Amino acid sequence: MNNGLMRYLLGAAFAAGVAILTGAGISGYSRSVADMGCNSLEVSFEGGEPFLKAEEVLDLLETEYGVFVGQRIQDIPLSRIEAILDESGPVKKSEAWMSGDGVLHVSITQRDPVLRFNDGRSGFYVDADGVVFPLHPSHTAAVPVVFGPCPEDADWRGKVLRTYAFLQKMECAADSLCCTSGGELTLIGTQGERILLGQPESIERQYPLLECYYSRIVPERGAFRSINLKYDKQIICRQTD
Repeated sequence: MNNGLMRYLLGAAFAAGVAILTGAGISGYSRSVADMGCNSLEVSFEGGEPFLKAEEVLDLLETEYGVFVGQRIQDIPLSRIEAILDESGPVKKSEAWMSGDGVLHVSITQRDPVLRFNDGRSGFYVDADGVVFPLHPSHTAAVPVVFGPCPEDADWRGKVLRTYAFLQKMECAADSLCCTSGGELTLIGTQGERILLGQPESIERQYPLLECYYSRIVPERGAFRSINLKYDKQIICRQTD
């Protein structure tokens, strides 16, 4: 066997030995990390209304999952952690992962409510996607309120959202909305005037009438307490409700 071939074989054997030792080292490191116990929780918030705080996330996980500090990293089901958080009303999306230092990381995106509904006894929020979620005891979002016994109907709520979005787009100043159990809407203006819209189905048709009221009727006749836009091509103004 010539010297060149001998050097080649020795070099190959050395490289194989290094690879085996390196692989064993990596495998040993992976096992040691997996066997490590979780030592803490780190919570970060990526956007949305600040309903939840880090300590509330910890309380939620300990209540719904149990004590995870001290549990082996490999035994913590991250998908279950995410499912618990995602089922919490204010949470739009969550992501959980473990780091090599034994920390359970949780990243949370919270919901942005568009409207708050209040029937005088209880209430809830609705976001732009129509998702309903409960009020939170430690934080109230600064969004318009729909007062009254609103129907428990997702289609109706969607129409209310579209009505509000249109009014917002047209920069219509209003303090709040009221509704009846039958689903009719009343817009409360900045001066306390009540603008009866009826069912939330035709705001595009009603808005020119609303503009006409403020641009022509108010300058000529003064403000009225009640403005009814429920009927096609009609503006019914009264000084009483």
